[in-house]
Amino acid sequence: MQIHKLAQTAPTRPTTADLKPLFRMHAELCKAMANEHRQAILHTICSDEKCVGDLAAEIGISVHNVSQHLRVLKEQRLVESRKDGHTVYYRVTNQKFIEACSLMRQALVEQHVAQGESLQAAELLDPHRSIPAPVAPA
Repeated sequence: MQIHKLAQTAPTRPTTADLKPLFRMHAELCKAMANEHRQAILHTICSDEKCVGDLAAEIGISVHNVSQHLRVLKEQRLVESRKDGHTVYYRVTNQKFIEACSLMRQALVEQHVAQGESLQAAELLDPHRSIPAPVAPA
């Protein structure tokens, strides 16, 4: 996959064909994130790095399973590691990945609310955020 330097010219809208390599990278990233355990890992390390054992305990899956998921996340450059003695700590590489996940969850909640449904987990994500009441159809 080739990534080119952007020219310092007047901005023009790129064609869809020009963006295909970026779309391919985006799709691969989404594949890596398309697992509830990987989502939980990202959520757990969104603000503080953690080691595999702590992640396993917090998420409720085996250390081996966490390691496998971290490998996938690391391959897609979603997480990076730091070794301290015998312990390896993992952290998110870019907060924008966390923000993107948060926006997706917010959109899911809003869709359910718009349909007159509620998601109990929504209150756990941000108890201070007010979820709008469903709007009755006209």
